[in-house]
Amino acid sequence: MRGLEKVTTMGLSSSPWFQPKPVAPDAACNMPVSRLRALLRDYTTLLGQQMYLWGRDVIHPRGNLLSENGFERRKSEGLEGTSCYRYHLDGGAFIELHGACAGYYEPSKKSAANFLYIRNRTRCFLHSGDEPPAPGFYTTESLHNGPALDLYFASLRFLDWWLEYEKWIAEETSANWRRIGYAAFASLPASRPSLPPQEAILWLNQYRHNPSRISRVSEWMRSFKGH
Repeated sequence: MRGLEKVTTMGLSSSPWFQPKPVAPDAACNMPVSRLRALLRDYTTLLGQQMYLWGRDVIHPRGNLLSENGFERRKSEGLEGTSCYRYHLDGGAFIELHGACAGYYEPSKKSAANFLYIRNRTRCFLHSGDEPPAPGFYTTESLHNGPALDLYFASLRFLDWWLEYEKWIAEETSANWRRIGYAAFASLPASRPSLPPQEAILWLNQYRHNPSRISRVSEWMRSFKGH
C-alpha cells in the first residue's frame, strides 16, 4: 500500500492536513494516461461523496455554513426550487456548488481552466462555456473529458478550494460533524461510501502533491478495513 504506508510510517496519519513533499513538477506529465484516468475516477468518487457533506453544511444546527464561509446564495437558473452557491476567489475565478453539480470557473481565461463535476453522471469534465452551466442542463459541445492531463490540473484548481474549506470546517465545527455526515451518507440505501472524511483528505493531499506515488482508493479502503 504505497500511499497509505508512506503516511503512516511517517507518523502523520492522524493529521489530515499533512502535505507530502511534492514530487518534480513534471511527475503527472510523465504518468501513463491509464493511471491518470484511474486516479481521476477515485477523485470523482470522493467528490460525489463530498457533495452530500456540503449539502449537510447548509443545515448545520448553528446555521448555513456555506453562507458563513462567504458563499453567495443565488437562485438557480436551472432546476426550479433549488439554490446555487458561489464563492469568489482571487483573479476573478469562482467556485459554484449546487446539488446537481459543482465547478471551478475562470471566465477571464481560456476554457480549459474550467472544471465541472456532474452528480448524476458521476463524471468530471473540462467545461468550455463562457458561463457556468445551468444546473441540470448541459450542452454536449461544452463538455470535454480530456486530455486527461488537462482534466487532472483542472481538478487541482477545484481541489485547492476544497481542501481549504475542509480545513475551515475542521476548525469551526466539532470533530464529530463530518463523521456524523459520513455515517448518514453510508446509511442511505443506494449509497456506496468511500473513504471516511479524514482519510479522504489524506488521500486528496497525496493526489495533489504525489500523484505518481499514491495508491488507489480501493487499496486504502482495504487497508483501513483491516485495522
